[in-house]
Parts: sequence; structure tokens; C-alpha cells
Amino acid sequence: MPRTNAELTALLEHRPELAAAPSLDVVERLLARPEPAIPVLLGLDADCHVVSQAVQAAGGATTRERLAAALHDPRGRLGEVLGTLAAHGLLTLDGPSVRSPHRGGLWAHPFGLGRPLRELAGELSAEMLKTLVSAHGGRARGRRAELAAEAGRLLADGAAVRARAARLPRQAADLLRTMATGRPVLESEQVYFGAGVRTHPVQRLVEAGFVVRDGWAYEMPREIGLALRGDGWRPALTGQPEVPVREAAPSADGVSAALRALDLVEALVELATDTPLTELKAGGVGTRELRRAAKALGVTEQEVTLWLDVAHAAALIASDGGERLTGTTLADDWLARSPAARWRVLAAAWHGLPQAATHRVVGCCEGHLDPLPPPYVFECGAGAIRRAVLDTLRTLPEGVGAEASGLMTAVHWRTRAAADSPPAAESFVTAALREGDLLGLTTDGALTHLGRTYLAAPGASGGDPEELAALFPVPALTVTLQNDLTAIVTGLPAPALAAFLGSCADLESRDRASVWRFSERSVRRALDAGGDAESLLAGLARHSAKDVPQALRYLVTDTARKHGTLKVVATPSVVIAADAATLTGLCRAKSLRKLALQQVAPTVALSARPPEETLRLLREAGQAPVALAPDGTIRAEPARRPRLTVDAEPAPDPAAAAAAMLKGTATSGTAEALALAAMTGELVVIVSQRREHYMDDLAIAGDAITGYCHDCDRGHTFDRARVTRAHLP
Repeated sequence: MPRTNAELTALLEHRPELAAAPSLDVVERLLARPEPAIPVLLGLDADCHVVSQAVQAAGGATTRERLAAALHDPRGRLGEVLGTLAAHGLLTLDGPSVRSPHRGGLWAHPFGLGRPLRELAGELSAEMLKTLVSAHGGRARGRRAELAAEAGRLLADGAAVRARAARLPRQAADLLRTMATGRPVLESEQVYFGAGVRTHPVQRLVEAGFVVRDGWAYEMPREIGLALRGDGWRPALTGQPEVPVREAAPSADGVSAALRALDLVEALVELATDTPLTELKAGGVGTRELRRAAKALGVTEQEVTLWLDVAHAAALIASDGGERLTGTTLADDWLARSPAARWRVLAAAWHGLPQAATHRVVGCCEGHLDPLPPPYVFECGAGAIRRAVLDTLRTLPEGVGAEASGLMTAVHWRTRAAADSPPAAESFVTAALREGDLLGLTTDGALTHLGRTYLAAPGASGGDPEELAALFPVPALTVTLQNDLTAIVTGLPAPALAAFLGSCADLESRDRASVWRFSERSVRRALDAGGDAESLLAGLARHSAKDVPQALRYLVTDTARKHGTLKVVATPSVVIAADAATLTGLCRAKSLRKLALQQVAPTVALSARPPEETLRLLREAGQAPVALAPDGTIRAEPARRPRLTVDAEPAPDPAAAAAAMLKGTATSGTAEALALAAMTGELVVIVSQRREHYMDDLAIAGDAITGYCHDCDRGHTFDRARVTRAHLP
């Protein structure tokens, strides 16, 4: 159990869900509960599973020396594995002693073995013990304790047990083999279903002394399971299996792919902001909208699902009322960061996705291989497999790569998810490599320099920010303005420069350099946002590496001169022209028939459409109208649609959470129930103001408790001080 701030901080870095606990006492009780510990353990590698089972098989408490004697450890990994389990709060190390905080253990049958005979003897009848002793050639006499001791002595002769097993009928031998290699317990329902108990092979095993019946179940004693595995059998700590490698392509830094990823996600966010992506009624983006987004970004539909998933996971896009996906206010903060910081956000979002973005299937069985629409998350083994692939590639030397098929053995060793997703496991590995290539983390089955730097730091920290920043080019602060009304930025433009150019020019291409083009339409966009010719030319001069070309000056001044010759006010719309001839021509124009313009004065006409639509149709007809505010001044228009307001979630701070826990004094069952519900997502009953609320999806941030109430059918937020009591149903 951690006692100091440093120990508790280290624990919370591996178990961030424990940060919901209000005090150290509650942390200790949560660590002793199996529900939150089991998924943590299953997320560790096979050697961690072996040591965890060995400690449980030893009764939950043992020593390092005894563990070393009980395990086959040719690579000397025991110390490292014990440290990993202790860092995750699954074991307590105190000098030579090793103890599990879980009294009942986390494994139903450690190593696929049944309970030892000394535990079974208390539940077995004397007749059952006599049958066991007689079947193995002993004298079935005496009391229960004497019979149990005699049975233990007989079963210690492994060679004799194996010899008797070799004489069993085929069906009984097959069942014996199954029970000895992982399923030592057979429930009575499995015996009575489809066959009489007298003819079932398990009854033959009972009569032969290989299985005992304790009333409702048949179980193979541990001594028999060990005897059938051979003398000297010991569980092995194997370490990661060897990965077949090949020479990879010349080492790449991954930065080019990373910069492309930044461009595409930025383009997707702007697309979703300007023309939101319509969602299906069942949720997610359908094929039609995927094709539209893919065409706008110039990528395949498979690739656009990756950017949708990543942008949504990073909260750069979000659902507006469950009807359409649009850009969020967090995207503005993201765009203002450095390229390395922006890429780090995308890499972290992808690294934590539970699904495979380019192979969106559950994959647990053949019936769950239909793809699900992006970008919403769903639980499957793809996320754990992705992280196992990256961890495996990190162990390979630079200059070599691996195929997806060659990684499978190592992935199976690193995560149970591969065994739980047999029909899709290799496809998930392939998807991880494909998506890693697009993000710049991998190339040709090997980690890039960028990928190694990102994965160098343990946990979800995502590498050292300064080291990552050093890999990216220094953002350009100036632009080269050309006489052909183009602007060229060598390298990556700084956020301020990119925002300025985006307000008054259109991006044509981006590779080693980005090319922007000025036009009357793009300049008018800047003027519509409230600018004028003088401020726009001043901005160009400030960002330009040389004087502003004459052609560009003429474009800006000419567009500004025509800008505002038409003014639109609401009622529903009034069009005010600078001269009567212009307005007369507009009233007669066939392209503006939708406006049904009615001239009521030489320079004034009424429109049948609202101001926004009137402005749009006039601009499509080549005019440069402006909107007037109620006080008669020109109303500045935003350069794009407003983004969806989304609050940023605070970044986890293990050190601060540890300090708060050490100061906390809450030890009640209410605090434990709330923390456990927040960790596991289980249903919890919260009593507040004399009313019970059945809540799930609980989140705790400071003194605020938020979740979904099944009684009220809506979300609720409670102040912790107003919660009278909380308990698990």
C-alpha cells in the first residue's frame, strides 16, 4: 500500500481511475476489490499473469525465493514482473515478502488447476474420499482426515497417476485431458444435459479417482492436474516471443506524414464547421457524408474514417444535438499551438482509441464483423492490440521491420485481447500499422524516429515535448508574395500566419511549401469580417518578406472600393444601393428572381428573403454587399460559422491527486461506492435531498459528481456535500 506522495503518484500514473478516491483509506479498500483490478491485470502481459497466478496458488502470500523456485525463469524476469504488478497495485512488496491485496484472488482456477485436496477434503463425503483412495490402490480405512492424508500420499506418485490415466477409455481420457489443461471444474448441469450421469465420461473419472464430486460440481484436485503435467512441471516466464524481422526501408523520421496528418485534420475540422456532417438516426456518419468528406480532403473513405475518429476523440469535432458533427471551440486552441503540440494531441487520441478506426468491427466472433459508422467509440480488443503492436515494435532494433502476421505471437503474449478477438485479431494488427503510417508513427512495419520519441516515455505522457518539437521544422513567420496573386510559405506556416492567410486567401496546395491564392472573393471575405483595405495591406506588409506586389495592392483597393456599394438590412430585407442604375439592373436580373426585389426608391429595394439569404444570393451574382446593424453601421461577419462550445477536460495530474488524497479523511462506504462506480461504470444509488437516484456513467471532478439518472432519464450533477448516502445496488 503506498504511503508517501511519491509512491501514490506513481500508482496513479498507472491507475488513473483511482484518482476518484477521496482518501488513502478508500484507495486501500479499492485496491482490495477484484472488480477494478481484473481489467488492469488482463491488460498486462502473459508473464504478469503467470506470476499473479503463482501468488494466488501459494495462498495469496509468499516470498520471492519461493516464487523463484516455483517458476521456470530462464531470462531472470521475475524481479521486473513483480515490479510491474506492484506498480499497478496488484501486489504488495515488502522486502522478500510478496502479498496479494485480493483475499479471494483474481483467477477462478490458477494455471487451469483445481483446488488442492486439503481444501476439497472438508467438502467431500467419507465415501467420496474412500472411492478416491481405493481407485489409486490405497486402503480405504480410517476417518476423513486419515483418508485425506492417504489420498495425498497416493497422488504424490505422479508416474502411477499417469499410468492409470493411460488405461482410461477414449471418451473419459479426452475429458480428463480437457479438465487437466484449463477446465478443472465441470458443473452438474453440463453432465445432466444430453446424457445420463451413469453413462457420462465424468462418472468414469470419478470411479477411477481422477475427479471428485462435492455435491453440485465435479472437480479435478490440483495434485492430479500437476501429476498429469509431468514431474517437475513449472509455469514459465518466457518474455516476449521472438519476432520474425526483415530489413525495413531506410529509416524515416515520420515528420512528413505527421505534417500531412495535421493538414488533413485541420481541413476536416474546417469542413465540419462550414458544412457540418449529417449523422444517421442511429448515430455516426453514413456512406454519403463519408464520400463528401473524403472528396473534400482528397483521401479515401477508409482514411477519412481515421481522421474522423481521431478528431472526435480529441474533441476537435463533436455532435451538435445528435444530428450533425461540427467543429468545436477546442479546435481554435489546438490550431494556435505549435505543430509538435498539435500532433501530440492527435497521436494521444489515436493511441487511446478502443476501436480500430480503419477496421471498425467488434471482432469478437464471426457474427460481429460488420463495420460500424464513425466516429463514436465502442469497446473491442483493437485498442489493446494497437498498443501491443507499438510496444512490440519498440523492442525491435532500428532498421528492421515486421509483417502483421509476424507480430501475432508477440501480440498474443502482450494482451489477452488477441485471444478474445480471434476472427479480427490479425486485421486489427494490420489496421494499427496502416494507421500508424498515416500518423507518422510507423513506416514499413517499423517505428519512425518520431514514433520512438513519442513512445519513449512510459504511460500516456507521449514523449518529451521538447524532443518532439526538435523533430518538427521551425514554423515560418513570413510569406513570399508573388505578382501572379499567389503567396508561398516555405515549410510550415506559424499559426498566426496561417490564420491571417486563411482570412484573405485560399489554400491551393501544401507540401514542402504551401501556396495560397488571392482573389476578389477571398479579399471580400476579409472585408466582410470587418476589415478594410488599409488594415489588410498593413497585415500583408507585416507578414511579407518583401514589398507587397502592385497587382495585389490593386486587387485589394479595387475590391474595397466596390465593397459595400450594396447594403442589406432586415424587414425582412432592405437593399440599399450606391446608385440607382445598379439597383435597377439588380431588380431586372433573372439570377436574382428568388429575391423578388421591389424597388421602392431610386436606391432602395425590398427583398422577400431574410438578410442572410439575400447577402448570399447577391454575392453569388458577383456583387459585394455588406450587412447593416440596427444602428446603421456595417455589421462585421465572422469568417466562418461559429464553432460548437465544448469545455476542455482538465488534464490528469497524479501528483495533485495524490496530495489531495493524503490530506483527505473520507473513509465512509459512500465515498468508496462513488469511487468504485466512477472507476467501473457500475450502477450506483445516490441519495440526495431524501430522494434516490439510480446513476451510471459516473464522473467525479473535485466536489462535482456527474452521471446519468435512470429515474429522471437525464443527466444530473450533484455537489458531494449534498449526497447523503451512496451504495451499490
